[in-house]
Amino acid sequence: MESPRKERAIVDIKATLSKHSEIVENLLPAHAISGCDTVASYYGMGKGSVIKVLKAGYELSAIGNMDAPFQQVLDPATAFISAWYGIKESTDMSHTRVWGKKNGKGHMSAPNLAALPPTNEAFIENVKRAHFQAMLWRNLNVNLLPALNPEEFGWKKDTCNRSLIPTHLPEDAKRVTDYILEMIRVGCSRS
Repeated sequence: MESPRKERAIVDIKATLSKHSEIVENLLPAHAISGCDTVASYYGMGKGSVIKVLKAGYELSAIGNMDAPFQQVLDPATAFISAWYGIKESTDMSHTRVWGKKNGKGHMSAPNLAALPPTNEAFIENVKRAHFQAMLWRNLNVNLLPALNPEEFGWKKDTCNRSLIPTHLPEDAKRVTDYILEMIRVGCSRS
């Protein structure tokens, strides 16, 4: 297939389906968890690398499944994102954050802070949003969308603007002190 315009690409859906038949069931949740319009993406994570991780055998079918308990959604999401960061087995993002290959381990220079994996608390909020989005997508063929409360899935209502705002951390999460933030911003050197 060719596009009538040079700057546009045409994707042959049938060819794509046959090429990726073993991961088709996981494409929708992978798109949600790796970043889409309503879910934050991870620095440096492209859709091509998402396909590579999926082909390594990671299962994401619980994401978007309305009957799945959240822990059954969180565990494979953690394994999937950790695999993208280079960690084959991880039970939480704190472990991935310390040992991830893409965060500068083994190098003399400091890692790019944007390239670090998210904190476990922030990751959980992002997984909630991905799960919520995938539930909506999976139910588009039903005449009536499920009655879901977005505030249970990583969103806060902004009544003034009549919109939803993503929650970055749960209310009870420990936050970094101002002293540490200032030290990171300015640098650690003292004369």
